[in-house]
Amino acid sequence: MQAVADATGESMPSIYCAINAGHLDTFLVGRRRFARPDAVRKWIDFLEAKSQEGMPVVYRPRANERKAAA
Repeated sequence: MQAVADATGESMPSIYCAINAGHLDTFLVGRRRFARPDAVRKWIDFLEAKSQEGMPVVYRPRANERKAAA
């Protein structure tokens, strides 16, 4: 997963949120989680499409948004 973070510039928590949301397909080998390059491309294409629609994907609220919601 670190390679995905390095390639996309996304944080590890955002990547795991994308996995939990079903936006990034991964698989396990033992305890290690992997994503195929085509799955990463599909996820990035999804993020780009949502952004172009004016609805960017937000996986984790920013600190100031969490405080406002509380």
